[in-house]
Amino acid sequence: MKAFLILFHSPTAHFIGRTFFYFAILVVLLYLYGYTGISDGGFIYNGF
Repeated sequence: MKAFLILFHSPTAHFIGRTFFYFAILVVLLYLYGYTGISDGGFIYNGF
């Protein structure tokens, strides 16, 4: 247990954890961008 806590508080573990966290956010944002269909939607000011 003590070795796990030392490993958990190491700078390397923080770097890897933050990297996975930001990568997950990036993947979610890319998924939401593709899901909304922005690329095939019409331009909002076409009627003017």
